[in-house]
Amino acid sequence: MSFSIEFTIEAEKDIQKLKKSGDKKALIKIDKLLNELREHPLTGLENLNN
Repeated sequence: MSFSIEFTIEAEKDIQKLKKSGDKKALIKIDKLLNELREHPLTGLENLNN
């Protein structure tokens, strides 16, 4: 089973704003979230506060 993640234009703009602002903590959380969704799309999320 294969899944893909599609971003809205608004989401893409928000991510670009975060990149420009240098908010590395938020970008790391987004990256963890996206990786979790790619690996386990049907089982839910683990704690992302780590």
